[in-house]
Amino acid sequence: MAAKITSCFTFLKEALILPALNPKLFAPVLLLFAVTAFLDPLAHVVFVRPLADGMASRLTEINSTDPSSAEYAKLAEKLMETEEMKQVGKRMVRITIAQFTVGPALGLVKQILALFAASTTYSGDRYSLAGLLRELVSGRISLKGPSITIAVVGALDFAGAVLAALRYQVMSGRLGWLSVQGLVSLIAHLAYLCFTVIALVGVAASVADSRKCSGVRALRQAWRLVTRVRRKEGLVLVLMAYLGPTAVTPLHGFALGYAKRSTAACLCLLAVYGLLSGAQELFSLAATTVYYYQAMESKEVIDALCLLVSVHV
Repeated sequence: MAAKITSCFTFLKEALILPALNPKLFAPVLLLFAVTAFLDPLAHVVFVRPLADGMASRLTEINSTDPSSAEYAKLAEKLMETEEMKQVGKRMVRITIAQFTVGPALGLVKQILALFAASTTYSGDRYSLAGLLRELVSGRISLKGPSITIAVVGALDFAGAVLAALRYQVMSGRLGWLSVQGLVSLIAHLAYLCFTVIALVGVAASVADSRKCSGVRALRQAWRLVTRVRRKEGLVLVLMAYLGPTAVTPLHGFALGYAKRSTAACLCLLAVYGLLSGAQELFSLAATTVYYYQAMESKEVIDALCLLVSVHV
């Protein structure tokens, strides 16, 4: 029994070792992950927090004033008509647009780089980051398969978000549905975690074999591997998808709490958060890649492929 439990975590051990096999590739990739994880909360501290604090102080001043007084009307009019507030609104719009455009684009770039780094290293190649980028740009390593799979995952993710919004609209305001709504929300959250893992395994499959496996076919392959071939390891991936970010996130809130008291302490904590968050995300992608390769090398998959070949022959 203990041996079976240990075997469920073997792929995690190999995922930990994988970066050491090719540090010239994984070191800059980890740096990219850490820097982007650091810049996101840094932008909040530098740009968003001052704007929010300024708005909060003005609202506090208005709320502490008697609504029937003339001063209250002047403060409210000043809040709505000053050029400063218009500039604040424009800045907030720019920041929001940047978060919803640059953020997802960087996320896709990081995901593809990490999966290709893990896949090529596991396969025995020892690219540097520049060498891997040259292979990707020249087309010798195809991006078509992963791009199709990511597009399908994005469409399914969007459809899931629409369904979640519709569910909220249907159930909101009905007191008798509160307990049911909590249960449905829990099930939806678990389903989203499972979908996230299957989507990552599907993209990893497209990276490993972009010619034969992409889009819906890659997701079907991932579903079969997670639910039939390596179920215990698949459960470990689902748990890691939840526990990994959960373990790192409190440091983010702790760092932001120091923003007003000590800027230096806040930046140091954010740097540590960025490094840990980047390492956790990179390890998760490496573990997904190792999981896919080990699942494809398992006896069940090999027997199924042999049966398929014999049928065609």
